[in-house]
Amino acid sequence: MPTPSRPDQFELWADLQRSNKHLRRFLYTLLAALLVLVLALVLTTFRPLLAVRVDSLGRADLVEVLSPANAPGPEEAEHVSRLMAGYLLELTSNSVARDLGKAYGLMTTDFASAYAAKAKEDPTLTAIEKGNLRSQLVLEPQATRVRVEKDGDRPKTYFVELGGRLDVYRADVLTAPLLSTPVLIRVTLLVVPRGPRTLNGLLVAYFEREVIKQAAAPATNKGTP
Repeated sequence: MPTPSRPDQFELWADLQRSNKHLRRFLYTLLAALLVLVLALVLTTFRPLLAVRVDSLGRADLVEVLSPANAPGPEEAEHVSRLMAGYLLELTSNSVARDLGKAYGLMTTDFASAYAAKAKEDPTLTAIEKGNLRSQLVLEPQATRVRVEKDGDRPKTYFVELGGRLDVYRADVLTAPLLSTPVLIRVTLLVVPRGPRTLNGLLVAYFEREVIKQAAAPATNKGTP
């Protein structure tokens, strides 16, 4: 009597074969997707940097395409200086640590460490942070000075001076400023290769704020001759 066939064994191996086919297809699809992602990453890395200007309404406009080799101009040096001055001088009680962190990102490593040590002992920052105060910087465009030091034809260092007024208000009341002082800001910026962290191609190597003393008005003689 012949041995009965067992088709269930053949179907079992067929199921395994079909499963292996599905696994291979999934593996090929996964490898193809990975290859596309790697290619996109490489293209993004070699893509030129873009300078985008965002206005107060949130509208973004493309300014220009930047190459890492393009040297920054005086306008960019002034822009970074104004940005740094805003981070370091325009503060509120709840934004001191956040704004200082943004400012450190625009500095060289050595200057960021030195300024952080100095900021810990700055009584003005402590007063603003604990005194429910806010400060506002009003810059005067006519007081702006930009000087460049070049290495051959390429800029090496920018020296920027900004003049204006620093007003201190109570953070919870919209009234006249409690204190208003004229200030002169000096910023030294080093030219570096452009990159994601240094889109403007500049890093701040020195920042100084000087309070300008106003000359006293001459006394008038009210007596009679």
